[in-house]
Amino acid sequence: MQLQIILPYHHSEQQLREAVREQLGYDVPFRILKRSIDARQHHNIRIQYSLTTDLRDPVEELAGGIEDQRRRLHALQPESRRPVVVGTGPGGIFCAYWLRLHGVKPVLLEQGPPMRQRVRDMARFMKTGDLHPYSNICFGAGGAGTYSDGKLITRIRSPYIGFIMDTFVRFGAPENIRYLYNPHLGSNKIRHCITRMLDDMENSEIDIRYNTRFTSFDSDAGGRVTHVETQDGERLDAAALFLATGHSARDVYALLRSRETPMSLKEFALGVRVEHPAAAINAMQYGSKYEARYEGIETAQYKLARTWKDENRAVYSFCMCPGGYVLNASSDTTGVVTNGMSNYLKSGRFSNAAIVVNVSEQDLAHAGYGGIDAALAMQKELEARFRASVNVPGSVHVVPGQRLQDFIGGHASRSLLPASCLNPVAPAPMHELFPGFIYEGLRRGFTDFDRKMRGFSQQAQAQVFGIESRTSSPYRIDRLDGSLVSPMHANLYPVGEGAGYAGGITSAAVDGIRAAQAWLWTMIEPASCFTAMSGTRV
Repeated sequence: MQLQIILPYHHSEQQLREAVREQLGYDVPFRILKRSIDARQHHNIRIQYSLTTDLRDPVEELAGGIEDQRRRLHALQPESRRPVVVGTGPGGIFCAYWLRLHGVKPVLLEQGPPMRQRVRDMARFMKTGDLHPYSNICFGAGGAGTYSDGKLITRIRSPYIGFIMDTFVRFGAPENIRYLYNPHLGSNKIRHCITRMLDDMENSEIDIRYNTRFTSFDSDAGGRVTHVETQDGERLDAAALFLATGHSARDVYALLRSRETPMSLKEFALGVRVEHPAAAINAMQYGSKYEARYEGIETAQYKLARTWKDENRAVYSFCMCPGGYVLNASSDTTGVVTNGMSNYLKSGRFSNAAIVVNVSEQDLAHAGYGGIDAALAMQKELEARFRASVNVPGSVHVVPGQRLQDFIGGHASRSLLPASCLNPVAPAPMHELFPGFIYEGLRRGFTDFDRKMRGFSQQAQAQVFGIESRTSSPYRIDRLDGSLVSPMHANLYPVGEGAGYAGGITSAAVDGIRAAQAWLWTMIEPASCFTAMSGTRV
């Protein structure tokens, strides 16, 4: 039985139990499925609970299915070659972890260093501008998600989500991520969890090779991948190849294009990262008296969108980081890229989010970009344009910015206000750097957002930074439904965000598990729980 309970913001566990008793007429044990804040009425902010009296743990059922599959795999003639997983973002990590739970010991390749060295490399870049090409916001142990808000929210539905949350908890995440509407680890906690998870995987005989760049692969006459090559010329035998390389691995896209691996243009989005004082966003979302009424309330979030269907145009917020920091997410010295992050406590002075405009295939064609590489070409050109606006040649140290009211009005900012960015910032006429349709979309979007959050675009200390260009992959690497393999290579599995099949930490982790399952199911039948959950293989 499921229950919906609404309580005042300040309430106790005892009050929650009493509310359940009042609704049912008797005491009963329950589990929290979801907990969310309802702040639509500023004078009466409430907490909404979705509860269930079914105490069975779906993750335990999955554990039984894993053990069933592991036993049947163990009974088979062992495969002498190991599967190779490329990338230690959430897609690659959970793919490799799932394989290991089944007794398979994959090789896991990561072109960047372990987490601790990556953190030092990032600190050096922020201070001096010395950018490491394989150890930055996008690359290194944990992938791009470890320098983000640590958001675990996802719009997809999957029986693997509970398993993923449970895994994060076992490696140090707080218990409440199992049921919060917006589960959040922050950059600090997700780095800790991923480090512990990778250490555990190494201790369980997964061969993790840091600072090892995937450069090519060999295949037999039927197209099956047989070997994987690395930058030092080593050739690894491969039972299967899982490519979970992220949305910024342009060398991998180039390799696949040169090998004529089926791919397609993927529409994406471009824009800016907007930053407000966190207190201003709190007041917009909770009311001007929020501090007195709701002592200790969490730093406010927002989600904004505006669509003009007749124009096929959408403007929306993405990766909102409450109490966070604007980041220089450049992955090479040819262009500047922004992103955002916040730590678990969300206690920074500012809050930021990407505000982006959709870019369709028609938009690309009208702007002079054609073919399958059109999105990547526009991405590269705009990143280079933003870099050159404030940096000397060869440097990406400085992030361009502009006061929001100047950006909307089409005026250059003479100076910038204090900001959260850990790299230097400098004023640039960002309104002139975008193609017209993107700037106009952003300008209209910001103006419209004032209707939903009064003062959002007029707040005097609001600023924008750019360019926000890595919201998703510029390609989709084709794969077959069901088997999830490349149409050209029967044991090559495109995985996660970089392949165009995910949009965040949790959905990428789910996709990594699905790819691992698909490969396992080429050798055994799935355990009954995996088919019973949806009536098909999941």
